[in-house]
Amino acid sequence: MMDKEYYNILVLGHTTFGIRRLRIKKESFKIGVYLLAFLILSITFFFCDYIQVRKKTLLVNQLRQEAQIQESHIQLFSSKIEDLEKKLTKLKGFDKRIRTIANLEGGGKTTSFIAMGGSPSSGFQEKLDDEGDRK
Repeated sequence: MMDKEYYNILVLGHTTFGIRRLRIKKESFKIGVYLLAFLILSITFFFCDYIQVRKKTLLVNQLRQEAQIQESHIQLFSSKIEDLEKKLTKLKGFDKRIRTIANLEGGGKTTSFIAMGGSPSSGFQEKLDDEGDRK
């Protein structure tokens, strides 16, 4: 009856050691198997978690590199915009000087040529007549 509560394990070694016999209680063996299974599951879980963390770390590093590239592009575009604004300011000054030299009115205003040509409307003709009368 005692043999039913134990597992007998025979360990074969070199000829000098001979055969050794190990007796382990069934309850202790079950606990050992459960602990071994728990240990294997824990190691598997932590290994999978480690792999996920490594993937996320690689992704974060890649995103950081992309952000640095985009930041450098933004700085480049910003400097180009500043240059364009400086050129536009110079052109406005140049336009103002040309208009002053040419004695033109409306320094920065552009005249539109919408609806030029064709037959004059009656309202337009009346304005011309009024101006002619004044002169």
